[in-house]
Amino acid sequence: MDAYHIEVYMISSKKVYSTYFKEYVLDGKTLEQLHRELLQILVDIKEYCDEQNIDYMVGGGTLLGTVRHKGFIPWDDDIDIMMTRENYIKFSKGFSEYFSDKYLLVEPLSPGYYCKMPKIYKKNTTYIEISNAGLDSYNMLFVDVFILENVPSPGIKRTIRAKIYDIAYKGASVCVDYLYPSPVIENKAVANKEVAEYYKFRRKLGKLFTIFGGIKFYLKICEKLAKYNHSTNWIGCPSGISYEREILPSHVYQEIEEGEFCGVKVKIPKQYDIYLKNLYGNDYMQIPPLEKREYHVAYKIEF
Repeated sequence: MDAYHIEVYMISSKKVYSTYFKEYVLDGKTLEQLHRELLQILVDIKEYCDEQNIDYMVGGGTLLGTVRHKGFIPWDDDIDIMMTRENYIKFSKGFSEYFSDKYLLVEPLSPGYYCKMPKIYKKNTTYIEISNAGLDSYNMLFVDVFILENVPSPGIKRTIRAKIYDIAYKGASVCVDYLYPSPVIENKAVANKEVAEYYKFRRKLGKLFTIFGGIKFYLKICEKLAKYNHSTNWIGCPSGISYEREILPSHVYQEIEEGEFCGVKVKIPKQYDIYLKNLYGNDYMQIPPLEKREYHVAYKIEF
């Protein structure tokens, strides 16, 4: 395999979408409205958690936005929250009933759902990601819920667990591409060699992973490996970027304080500096230049 093909195959999905699907980048007016909708979901989640004495924290880009912008990163289009497994169990028991007419909490292994983290969907909205344009389920605005888990101490046990988890989820992901191909990506591939090579490779892998297991098989592996029932001095977020990417000493996640997000008081890790440096580097407070910003795209969006 030559260097060109390796580069095409290894490029991330987000990079592909932001590079080759610029016609689907959200315009300013749509992004502003999306921010308003997502903020209301966050407010509802916060009020529910406060009422039920459930600890949550904003995470990922939402935490970065809280610290750097006191709100959304201007070009971002999602909200991430995180909570420990113990708090999530309390959260999941009553959320859907509490908001039965407004939201839907969907968990891994639910029929027709192929993500590794739970999502809170807002009913009567439409949000179709380019990669999921071939699916006909759960195409709504959403907020991601990342569960913080105990993880093994550093060593071979953690490394093996992490490798298997990440391979399993990638296997489930390419199975989706094979079984539910996106017509948007297929249409783009007709005239774009890089997209064609990228998607052809993913679907070939998807066929292989489908024969040897299938989507649910690999998602069950992820769900099993995410849960570690032994307390250590380490906590991670397996369903984040990768199993090991957000593993930090337990105290980083256990101490909570308040931050401000679009005028709303939200919970954040007290030691957010350690978390953000781990995720974004020591210069996370510096606004990146235009060429390094990750722009989000959506095939279809309706409020």
